[in-house]
Amino acid sequence: MQYETLTPRVTSETSPPVLIILHGYGADENDLLPIASQLDPSFLAISIQAPIELGWGGYAWYHLEQTPEGLRGDHKTRIESEQLLIKEIPEIIRKESGDSNHVYLLGFSQGAALCYALLGRYDFSKVGLVIKGVIALSGYIPDDVRESLLQKDLSGVPFFLSHGKFDDMIPIRAMHNAQSILEHTGATILAKEYEIGHGLTEETIADARNWIQSL
Repeated sequence: MQYETLTPRVTSETSPPVLIILHGYGADENDLLPIASQLDPSFLAISIQAPIELGWGGYAWYHLEQTPEGLRGDHKTRIESEQLLIKEIPEIIRKESGDSNHVYLLGFSQGAALCYALLGRYDFSKVGLVIKGVIALSGYIPDDVRESLLQKDLSGVPFFLSHGKFDDMIPIRAMHNAQSILEHTGATILAKEYEIGHGLTEETIADARNWIQSL
C-alpha cells in the first residue's frame, strides 16, 4: 500500500510510538498528515492511501451505494480494505522502525469506520501490534461490525471521538451510537461535539492533542 510518513520531531533512543492515519472518502494519504505534527512531536506518523482510485480523483476505502435510506457503505470492498490493512500495517511499522507496542489509530469519516471495523473484526495481538488509543473523527460503526465489536474487551483502549453537530453526511447520532457501543466494551471515551458540519476545526485538533497528552 502507498503511504507517507512524518518522522518524529522529538527523537529518543527507543523506537517511536506510531500514529496510523486513515483518510476519508475522496482524499489521499497527504490529506491528514499535517495534523499529525500538531498532535504529538514524538509520533512516527504513517498515513496510508486507500486502495480504490475514484474516477474524479482521490481514493476510497470502500464504495458507496445509493439506497432509498441514503448512502450506504459497500461491505465487500470495505472488508477487502480491512484485510489489506491488517496485513500491511505491521509490515510498514517494522519497515519504518516504529514501536509495534505503541500504536495509535486515527481515522476521518470512512477512515474512522475502518478503525472501528479493524478493532471489531480482528485481533491485533495476532499480528504483533498493541493499540494504545483511537481517534475517530466524524465516523460511524458499520452495521455488520456492531455485534463483533460488542463482544470485544477494550477496557485498555482510550478513544477520542469528535463530530460536527451539523454534519449532513454522517449524522451526529452516529457518534452517540458509537459511544454507547464502546462503553459496553469497557473502553475509556472522550466524545466532543463541535458547531460544524462534516469536517475538522483547530479546536478539534487542540482537543485531540490535549487528550493524547493526558494519556
